[in-house]
Amino acid sequence: MWITARKFVTTGLVALTIAGTALGTASQAEAHNNFGRGLAAGIAGAVIGGALIAGVSHAPAYAAAPYGPPPMRYGPPPVAAYYPSCHVVWHQDHWGDMYRTRVCD
Repeated sequence: MWITARKFVTTGLVALTIAGTALGTASQAEAHNNFGRGLAAGIAGAVIGGALIAGVSHAPAYAAAPYGPPPMRYGPPPVAAYYPSCHVVWHQDHWGDMYRTRVCD
């Protein structure tokens, strides 16, 4: 709905700008003093063109997330029921290279 309305307004403003400049300026065969109408058409074109450019460069905004951050938990971390007894053991792979590994009971 919003995009359709935006396209309709943009198309209308472009048509209005083209019609206004065609009516507001004099042709080359008619050399009249139409400075005021030409200035008004130029200002209108600048305002409408600036609005169109500002609308094009505006990035779409996303809605806020419907959920909040997780609640903070204060205090010490939970303590494990037991601590495994671990030790380092040297092993040999099938090429004969030695490597260390941790073994826990």
